[in-house]
Amino acid sequence: MGGVPITAVALDQRVDLDQVAARMGLPERRRLAYAVVHDAPGGGCLWTFAFGAVVHDSARELDAETRARVEQATGARFLTETSETYTISVDPQHSPVAPRVGWDQVVIPERSAELLGAVALLMAQSAALERYERAADTLLDKVLVVARDLATLGRLPMRTRDLVRRIGQLMRDRLELARWFYLVDKPEGTWEHPRVAEVYDALFANLELAQRHASMLHKLSACESATDSVVDLWQGRRSRFLEWAIVILIVVEILLAIVGWL
Repeated sequence: MGGVPITAVALDQRVDLDQVAARMGLPERRRLAYAVVHDAPGGGCLWTFAFGAVVHDSARELDAETRARVEQATGARFLTETSETYTISVDPQHSPVAPRVGWDQVVIPERSAELLGAVALLMAQSAALERYERAADTLLDKVLVVARDLATLGRLPMRTRDLVRRIGQLMRDRLELARWFYLVDKPEGTWEHPRVAEVYDALFANLELAQRHASMLHKLSACESATDSVVDLWQGRRSRFLEWAIVILIVVEILLAIVGWL
């Protein structure tokens, strides 16, 4: 029972599958609603997922030539820090009631397109989710700085452009997560082949996708609530400033009128 590596890496943005198919320059093997599969140079398959991830079968890393080809075809940049490699082993005697999925390996009963596709989809979602996790942690740190300044100094930022931009980023990430990580459901093969469903469910649990997704939404919600509160405070301060400006203008007009009478 030999093992073959399979590696997933996130891209820095979503991609257009039609553009990928036209520009990749490799024989196309399959087309799915959420991915396009090409024959990889040197053997194996190269999956490109619309939500921004690439999976290379039979490779522990994507070589420079493959990375350049994918980046040219997608217009996106590889996030090498999200790379993750599993080893796929084939065991025909594998029992369907005892899935064998470890932290870095998956045992499948046969090397079929359906089984490999299920593994590739989950690994791609895990890599793409890590992209959002890293971005959320960075955003959380920035919002925390604003909150600390407000708590310790009682000071609001003079400009809200950055805060508004962050709120826009939060809204975008929440919508993308809702679209790509709950809409991209189990592949069709899981409904037709019990063994595919078994491997899919076991790897889904192993990668903790549901927990990570929930944690991700919690972080984004906390950031959104905090930035909304800061913006509300800033707008309140601005409204008071405008009110005082109006009062001052009225007083000035009255004084000018008095001076004119004199």
